[in-house]
Amino acid sequence: MAIKDVRAYIDKHGLVETRDDEIEKPLYRKPGFEGIRSFSEMERIFSRVIREKRDGHNLNRAQTAMMVGLHELIFARYERAFSKLTVTRLIHLAEILGFSPIELLYAAAPHLFGDSQEEADDKVKLMLRILNMPASTTQSLLRLIEGLSPPDEDKMAQR
Repeated sequence: MAIKDVRAYIDKHGLVETRDDEIEKPLYRKPGFEGIRSFSEMERIFSRVIREKRDGHNLNRAQTAMMVGLHELIFARYERAFSKLTVTRLIHLAEILGFSPIELLYAAAPHLFGDSQEEADDKVKLMLRILNMPASTTQSLLRLIEGLSPPDEDKMAQR
């Protein structure tokens, strides 16, 4: 059953009406720390990060394109933000280039990770450290955190 008052939802979640060159109708977005990034700006950030990750592994476009199953010219479109990156392509690139999708999402939308730039930076650093921990350390840390803060049933129900 849908909510009765979508305006109340918009207000509660801090969404603002905006426009984007890629969408004909108005849409609602949550402002970031520096305003609202356009979809094309976020695609350029994705492209930059993917190129940096590829370069960090000393792979050229042709080598990466081969592993992704694309022609080099087609793959180059992702690195130039000419083609939009799909979630499935993002997962595939993360597998090949050994990065967490969190890194890419954070680069484009840090406001999704905290209420301030500093909080977002800290949370992402922590997430990435957790991802690289041995399983036993992760389990111990989880037990410690659960012991410090019992789960809030209202928040769990919202997820």
